[in-house]
Amino acid sequence: MHNLSTPSVESGSGLEQMKDSFCRRHREGAIVRSVASLLMWITAIPAYQVGILDGTQFRGITAAVAYLVAMNFPLLWLAGRLRSKNALEFLSITFHACELFGYTAIIHFAGGLDATYLTLIYCGIIVYVGVVAPRRHLFIVAGMSALAFILVVLLERSSVLRTYPFYGDFAGGQATWGATWVILGIVSALLFVVAIISAYSSKLLKTSRRRLRLQTDQLRREIDARAETEARLRLLVDEKQLLIKEVHHRVKNNLQMISSLLRLQAEGTSEPRTRTALMTSHGRVDSMSMVHEMFYQSGDLRRVDLAPFLRNLTANLVAVYDLEGGPIRVRIDADPVRVPLDTAIRVGLVVNELVSNALKHAFPDLDTEGLTLEIVMRVDSDSAELTVVDNGCGLPEGLDWTKTDSLGLQLVQNLARQLHGDIRLDTTHGTAFHLRFPITAAPETPTGPST
Repeated sequence: MHNLSTPSVESGSGLEQMKDSFCRRHREGAIVRSVASLLMWITAIPAYQVGILDGTQFRGITAAVAYLVAMNFPLLWLAGRLRSKNALEFLSITFHACELFGYTAIIHFAGGLDATYLTLIYCGIIVYVGVVAPRRHLFIVAGMSALAFILVVLLERSSVLRTYPFYGDFAGGQATWGATWVILGIVSALLFVVAIISAYSSKLLKTSRRRLRLQTDQLRREIDARAETEARLRLLVDEKQLLIKEVHHRVKNNLQMISSLLRLQAEGTSEPRTRTALMTSHGRVDSMSMVHEMFYQSGDLRRVDLAPFLRNLTANLVAVYDLEGGPIRVRIDADPVRVPLDTAIRVGLVVNELVSNALKHAFPDLDTEGLTLEIVMRVDSDSAELTVVDNGCGLPEGLDWTKTDSLGLQLVQNLARQLHGDIRLDTTHGTAFHLRFPITAAPETPTGPST
């Protein structure tokens, strides 16, 4: 009971594949046949104990079951040694004939014509063959089943074989020859009807299997194609990230070069106002350079952590104004927050302007003790507040810082607007600038300060 739809080539890997399929299916059939036979033998035990079957019937059923189990071994051994497709197909039909002989023996000992209901065994064999074997085997098995049942009934009626009435010595008399032929005709027709239905169902099943296999293959190809596409996309993303890092690195290098040129120019001039302007520009360029450096060193190319950037920027400004270890105590207290590149650049420029102004103008007398400059940043759910506060001399009395001619303070106001934030001055305790700006989205205005 197997599928013999094998390649026509009887040599090489085609024949070996056919043999493997043949042996595998017959091994499965042997297991099914053995289990079914043993179950029939188990059901015969209580029938024998209550007197439905006599000793001869029970022994006959036992011998038939033993035969159905034992027949598997020589036939499977023979199947492994054949080298021809025709021989394998002939052996397959022989398998069916041998198992029909065993099941017919069980039907005979169970009652023959009186056990017509046992033709369900034949039906089960036909259905099973329809699942695993070519369609032509269905009708061969159906024909052999009908002939086997007709033969055993005729031999019983002709007294060639002993008759075993279903209920022992039931004296109901035998059915007439006419009734016998009607029963045999019905049984034979039933077997062929089962074969036709099984063939149709088998065709649908195999068509469904083929369609499912095609769909599975197509799905596998689509999965492979999607995996390949995802791999290409990952490669493109990696290349894009590498390119972005390279761009930030080159921008940083260019800005550092400009910063170095400004510093060299400042050191080479003796005019104080020009020197101060150049150093101020140097600080602004440095602040933008730091942002790009942090971006390409970070694994996140969309946002940068603002807190370490502010610490580095302030330390750089202290070094530029040569205040390290000096009387001014600089303290930074910033909550961690990740912001886009544009936001980081604008906030850095604001801090650069405010800290530079404080270091240049808030502490005219460096001999005074307790001089402090603090940068504090507090973050809530959707915004941050940056405070730059010093306890220096403060702004000139009467100065309106929002209308001053100072380029630095004008730059701070413009940057605050670009951040969609607001900035205010508090002189209650020293000079404190408070900048509040959103952190949930990047500014929509173009990058870079405007004056």
